[in-house]
Amino acid sequence: MTQTVPVISPLVIPSSLDPGDPAAADFIAAGQLLNDHMLELWGNTDFHDSPATQLAGCRPSPVRRRVLLAARSGREILGLATLSLPLADNTHSASVKVVVAPQARRAGLGSRLYAAVEQAAAAGGRRTILSETDHPERPAAGSGGTLAPKSGAGSIPADAAAVFASKSGFSLEQVERISRLDLAATAVGQEALDAAAAAAGADYGLEFWRGACPERLVDAYARLKQTMSVAPPMAGLDVEEEQWDAARVREAERKALDMDAEVLVSAVRHLPTGALAGHTVLMVFNSNPAVAFQDDTLVLREHRGHRLGMLLKAANLVRLREELPETARIWTWNAAENEHMLAINDELGFQPAGYSGEWQKVIGGAS
Repeated sequence: MTQTVPVISPLVIPSSLDPGDPAAADFIAAGQLLNDHMLELWGNTDFHDSPATQLAGCRPSPVRRRVLLAARSGREILGLATLSLPLADNTHSASVKVVVAPQARRAGLGSRLYAAVEQAAAAGGRRTILSETDHPERPAAGSGGTLAPKSGAGSIPADAAAVFASKSGFSLEQVERISRLDLAATAVGQEALDAAAAAAGADYGLEFWRGACPERLVDAYARLKQTMSVAPPMAGLDVEEEQWDAARVREAERKALDMDAEVLVSAVRHLPTGALAGHTVLMVFNSNPAVAFQDDTLVLREHRGHRLGMLLKAANLVRLREELPETARIWTWNAAENEHMLAINDELGFQPAGYSGEWQKVIGGAS
């Protein structure tokens, strides 16, 4: 019996999830493929997104547009390539992800999907393609060996995902440690916050908001967000500073609201000048309330050395427990060379859960 070769074509991002809309049905099936992939990879549903959250995340905004390419056999979606195109800055680059259903692997479909999504990136004028591979930590490393990044810090297993990225022409620029905090297993809270506040001294005070940044702080917060875009170690990744203003902050808040996410922000103010000196962000999706994701943590260079990183994280941890008591776990990502932030996380009780590879490829004949 001849097997049908899957056909790769654009997947429409629907205007709604109306069950009578074929585009909605395809989108929901593609989202389920992504969720199944993360379940297979991690063995849990911590990275599961609802269809509504996925749709809100894929809708275009002033700063980003997404393209989806699906591999279909009849009506069945066997693979998906996603392309994320920055529009406000970093317009030289694109981020890609390729997922293939287990029953369709080892037949060249992943390579076909990647070739199609690279072509779409090139058609959009992009010269740098970024991608990420996740590698859960396991008791046995296996016999496949490891890969070290150009940064020289950390490593990932040379598993199927890493081999696919290498064969597709990507270079491994950086490794990030993926860490998880079990909130039931740590007593870190108010005591740690009090100790950090004492170390910070009388020149610093905390601000907190859930959802929308107060209008009186939004311009200062935009400056922190812009600095954060290039503050962490970037190794050799071709990433430019993002351009943030109050309008972009409000757009990000609207996007989070559309995705049904709760966003908790702790910021620290330098009281003698009134300036914001740093911030940290936690995000919880209401469709999966047991899981929080650590986003930004930044302390401006001129304010470092006062335990403000610990102050911010401990403050947001206390707020998380008060505001969203269903949350049981926090996930975070840090560059393997970011020893200072990793030390703070270790002190808070985070445990290594895996590693991610940060990959880069230059296309279009550029060097």
